[in-house]
Amino acid sequence: MEVKHIEQALPFSIEAEKSVIGALLIDSMKMGSVQSILQDDDFYKKSHQVIFDAMNKVFDKNGVIDPVTLINQLDSYDELENVGGQDYIIDLASYTPTSANIEQYATIVKEKSTLRQLISASRTIIADAYAEGDDVENIIDRSEKLILSIGESSQSNKPREMKEVVAEAFEKVVKLSEEKREIVGLPTGYIDLDRMTSGFQPDQLIILAARPSVGKTAFALNIAQNVGTKSKVPVIVFSLEMGAVDLVFRMICAEGNIHASNLKTGQLTEEEWKSFTVATDTLKDAPIFIDDSAGIKVSEIRAKCRRLKQENDDLGLIVIDYLQLIEGNGKENRQQEVSEISRQLKMLAKELECPIIALSQLSRGLEQRQNKRPILSDIRESGSIEQDADIVAFLYREDYHQQEGDEEEGNEDDLPDNTVEVILAKNRSGARDTVKLLFKKEYNKFSSLSYAPTPPM
Repeated sequence: MEVKHIEQALPFSIEAEKSVIGALLIDSMKMGSVQSILQDDDFYKKSHQVIFDAMNKVFDKNGVIDPVTLINQLDSYDELENVGGQDYIIDLASYTPTSANIEQYATIVKEKSTLRQLISASRTIIADAYAEGDDVENIIDRSEKLILSIGESSQSNKPREMKEVVAEAFEKVVKLSEEKREIVGLPTGYIDLDRMTSGFQPDQLIILAARPSVGKTAFALNIAQNVGTKSKVPVIVFSLEMGAVDLVFRMICAEGNIHASNLKTGQLTEEEWKSFTVATDTLKDAPIFIDDSAGIKVSEIRAKCRRLKQENDDLGLIVIDYLQLIEGNGKENRQQEVSEISRQLKMLAKELECPIIALSQLSRGLEQRQNKRPILSDIRESGSIEQDADIVAFLYREDYHQQEGDEEEGNEDDLPDNTVEVILAKNRSGARDTVKLLFKKEYNKFSSLSYAPTPPM
């Protein structure tokens, strides 16, 4: 099928451009408002780009702009005749009778500029697609970045007045006081953790890190199913290491207190069969989505989450297991790639207004220390991960690291077997502290110690 390209004039409004410049020549105190919306290259007409650049320079130097100072500035750069001479500047000064609508004029100019950028980006994407000179995923990634960069630049960066922000803060506090909720964010299902974090907030990136087999996947899944089954808000889990069925097996064990080895072999006790039925009924109705695509990139995660957000406005949580398995672009060293990945995940959390829990490995270096409680620098290929994250939580089990003879030495810091410390090494909106939970590995389940059953005597 033949594809026909229809050449059309690019979007622009010379009238709006002239109105912006003319209004500034009437009232140069409006320059701050215009600067928050427009840049030189937002003007379509080249002479208007040059004039607006000169106006910025005059304003920065003198604090005011008028036809005389503008003409002098253009003449000093030998640009006056190129933009139409003195007569054109004087005509611009009388083009609009008032500066009252200058922000509306500037917005029109910006919108036309954004449309031109979209057309240019589309042409680049089309040419890229026709060339077929690269991997399809790389083309998609570049295309998304190109479109996103236009969206970001089109956002007005006008500062908000204090009275507006204070009013918003006041309304929020009043609403919270009326609701009388201690947990204002997304509850994890672990009350002590929720008290320290006030629940996970909509734009947070949470890094959950631990050594292998300590239980980070189980803990993240427990939080995901608590959110899905109790808060009833949609959750998506990206599992880059385990298959979807294996993850659901773990969730069923945790939901029904079913021994993992029994479920794996299908040899359930009569009581476990009853629990299995109840657990599966609960989980199948939960708004939990699982993506077990291997070798996934951030661009794919972003696209899938956006699609899910469109279908579910209240997308509550994104879980990624785990960060170091996300593929980069292959053009940088791995530490730089992982740093870029964490930065993009933080941006995604802000864009979707949805907390993201990204699991992370810890380096083996901590095994060489006497005190094996993790610290921020133990995050594998850390780079800027700890800087991008709003919360960094480590899982630590004393029994995991316990060496032979520790008991004889009387380590006063010993914890009971299966007790896990959740160490908040970074908590941007709260205190850094530690929560102790009980981990029943045979059930793949974490629970609060205060709710743990008393062992038989």
